[in-house]
Formats: sequence, structure tokens, C-alpha cells
Amino acid sequence: MNARAGRSWLLATLLLAATACAGCSDGQLRDAETPKTSTTLKVAGRDVLVELALDDPARFRGLMYRTELADERGMLFVFPKEDFLHFYMKNTLIGLDIVFLEPDGTVINVTHGTPGVEMPTCDSLRPARMVLELNAGWAEKHGLKAGDKVGIPPEVLPLGH
Repeated sequence: MNARAGRSWLLATLLLAATACAGCSDGQLRDAETPKTSTTLKVAGRDVLVELALDDPARFRGLMYRTELADERGMLFVFPKEDFLHFYMKNTLIGLDIVFLEPDGTVINVTHGTPGVEMPTCDSLRPARMVLELNAGWAEKHGLKAGDKVGIPPEVLPLGH
């Protein structure tokens, strides 16, 4: 990048940051402008706190490089549209249950991810809009299966764009 392009990029970045915080007190974004990063789902009658993966970089990174996932925690991947989804476990160090969901939260199928597998081995049986990752064995332990409903807060689905 040449010096002129570098200055243009820096100026654009500063303008974007200034615009994002215009009218904010103490330089903080207002709640309505702060991207939602987690929510609580009702899964098999239990409250599960999930991180939200709402854009391509977050969906790609997922739970890679994590050495543990606390009980009653997970990650919810929200995609822009329904599609056949394929997940793999590259750079994932913990075993996971991978739950494919319809837009209304209906479980399509539950698969099991083996740490370190770099080829897609966890596939939705039908087009899915969301994927819930939980600790390996969670679904069996709590009886989560195809046809069950996961309680998705209504504000979550529009976020995956």
C-alpha cells in the first residue's frame, strides 16, 4: 500500500469510527448500535448461554482453538438464508454436538464433531438456517433430538446477515 492509499484508508477508518460514536456519551455505543454477541436459548428445557456467530468471520472461526466449553454454554451460528450446511472441526480442540436448526428452532438433526477433523463431516439433512454447537454428549444427556424445538429469541434471526 502506498503512502497516499494508506492515508486514505486511515482517514476513512477514523471517519467511520467517529460516525459510529456520534452522539454517544463517553465514546460508548448506544445499546441499539452495539452488536449482540450472546443470548440465552431454551434447549431441552434448560437455559443455555450462547455466543452468536453472525457474520462470515465469526462463523468461520466458531469455537476453534478453545480448550474448553463451560456447561450450559454453546455457540449459535446464524446464516442469512436456509441452505444445506456442512461443518467440520478444523482447529477445534473439543468434541461438540452440532445441532442443525430450522428458522423456527426445530431441530433437523444432531451430529457429533470429532476434534481436529478437517473435512466436512457434520451435515444438515435438510436446509438449515442456524447451527447450535454444544459440548459433546450434551444432546444425548438432555434428550435433545430431531423434531424438538429450541427457543430462539425473536430478535436473533434477523441478525445473521
